[in-house]
Amino acid sequence: MSAIRRVGVCGAGGTMGSGIAIVSARAGFETVAYDLDADALAGARAGAERFFAQSVERGKLGEAERDAALAGLSETTRLEALAECDLVIEAVFEDLSTKRELFRRLDPICPEHTLFASNTSTLSISEIASGCGREDRVVGMHFCLPAQLMKLIEMSPGLNTSEASFRSAWEWTERAGQTPVRTQDTPGFILNAFVVPFNNDAIRAVEAGVAEPAEIDKAVKAALGYRMGPLELLDMVGLDTQVRLCEAFHPVTLDPRAAAPPLLRRMVAAGRLGRKSGRGFRAGEEDAPPGGEAEAYEIVSAGPSRSFPEGDAFPARSTPGAGVAVYLGAPHVPDPKRRAILIELGTECLGAHTGEGYGEEGSNVLGFARYRNGDDPPSDLVELVRQPASDPRAIDAARAAFEGAGLQVAVCADQAGRIGDRLVRPKYNDALRFLDEGRAAAKDIDLTCRLGLSYPDGPVERIERGGLAHHHDVTQALFEVYGTPGYAPARRARVARQRASGG
Repeated sequence: MSAIRRVGVCGAGGTMGSGIAIVSARAGFETVAYDLDADALAGARAGAERFFAQSVERGKLGEAERDAALAGLSETTRLEALAECDLVIEAVFEDLSTKRELFRRLDPICPEHTLFASNTSTLSISEIASGCGREDRVVGMHFCLPAQLMKLIEMSPGLNTSEASFRSAWEWTERAGQTPVRTQDTPGFILNAFVVPFNNDAIRAVEAGVAEPAEIDKAVKAALGYRMGPLELLDMVGLDTQVRLCEAFHPVTLDPRAAAPPLLRRMVAAGRLGRKSGRGFRAGEEDAPPGGEAEAYEIVSAGPSRSFPEGDAFPARSTPGAGVAVYLGAPHVPDPKRRAILIELGTECLGAHTGEGYGEEGSNVLGFARYRNGDDPPSDLVELVRQPASDPRAIDAARAAFEGAGLQVAVCADQAGRIGDRLVRPKYNDALRFLDEGRAAAKDIDLTCRLGLSYPDGPVERIERGGLAHHHDVTQALFEVYGTPGYAPARRARVARQRASGG
């Protein structure tokens, strides 16, 4: 296999393609940026010049390196200009026929040794390569957006990709300063196989009245340490983009979680596309700061608390006779004179303690749970559970009590799993299933999530730290309520529970 010296990028007038061209040029490769739209190419060139200028200003690149990178980057609207490339990376529209036709046209233009790489995020590499004339030299090379800033590349061989071709492409990514991870040629690889269903789950939580978008994003960031909540992320990438991902992903996987939720389609039809249109789930909306004055509270305890384990400062601040009563493991006592009565919850719903009046529940009694991953230390998130007609003054008092102690509060409906477990447990099941199917190694799954999604830790390490048996118990409780496959305990979790129970 010849050494890669000259790289072509197709679709280089777009956001992803222009970023890939920057990656290649920055690493010292002669780079040919191809696009049918000359104006888009001119804009991409100007963007590259700004990027390299900022890199010099920030001390990340020398002036000579900048000049060399820009000198090695050229633009063209002629496909024939890629004739001397050793590697051609396509980042064109996410459509199978478009990508296949591009590679078929390139085959007679490029030398025999030239590798073709697809930046697809959802489509099969084997299908893209089919009929192009060099199926053994086609590789999946999925960059993360923005490519010039994100180091991760998901590397996927097709069924006919030769090991030599894959190795050569892998070596190029390393020479380009990127971090490759090997995945199988399966729908969504790793990144989108997690993200597309997870984002849909967040949309369905809004549809189901679990919580407002801002509360969902707050809960995810506080509980899991993500930089962005799922609804913020959807607004950034575009709700229309999420629809296209679903339409590419769902027909192949038949996973109900990958199907576009009705709310998503309605919002796109209404022109609410996220940041690009100025209206989406949260476009233009900032996170609300914590409330004002702290609220005093009295702890009523009857044993260990999952939310506030021994040594936690919150119970130590108990004030006898305060307007807010916090019950930890003790049966609550109705008291209309209290501003709020708070009942600590496990996996059960608040209705198990208060009863339910078919939508007419309403009082100063609320539920809460401080989110934690198994036996990990509790997070800063308190999920505050309301019923349909809960007294708003009780919600305000409860929020003030927790926020005054430095915790973050997300208000949600009295539904199984609340926000955190409802959203994250199906993702953890996916990670365990990927291991069973050999889609990727545990370290690569975790690395992909840390580098590609900026997660503080990966799903496999998080499940193992929290306990597989604990994961089984939580998902089993959710599965009994919802009955949907995403919540069915994964095989490894079932095995862990069986072992912990003595068989």
